[in-house]
Amino acid sequence: MTGMKPTLLALLTAALLASCAPKTESTETSTDGTTTTTTADTGVAADSTMNNDDSANTSEEVDMAAGDGLEGMVMNFDGTAKTFGLNENDKNYEVSVTETTTYEGGATTSDEFFGTDRNDANVAVEGEIEGEKLVASKITLN
Repeated sequence: MTGMKPTLLALLTAALLASCAPKTESTETSTDGTTTTTTADTGVAADSTMNNDDSANTSEEVDMAAGDGLEGMVMNFDGTAKTFGLNENDKNYEVSVTETTTYEGGATTSDEFFGTDRNDANVAVEGEIEGEKLVASKITLN
């Protein structure tokens, strides 16, 4: 019975990973008794965050899928307080930063990001979400 737990865990892990794998489309053609299979990688898993019609790249999507993350439009930008609002899927979040927050994309430092008005900018934000507040560990300006 003790050998079943690792096996069950391995099977559940494999099933979970398979559900996140990119989907492929296959076409088979038979000519004169030979079969040719053409496979096209669609690059998007059925339940992936890549399906949410935003502008984040694949790397950003993978990072956010692994933890708490949001993507959306900046609003209520306050460069002095280093806070901003973020609207994702018609829900508003209050985003704050810490000394260890990292920045990528169009602004790679806190001064670059908060030195310019970012209202209506598209961003991807990773961090801890509690209710409608997000403490950012990484901000990517798209």
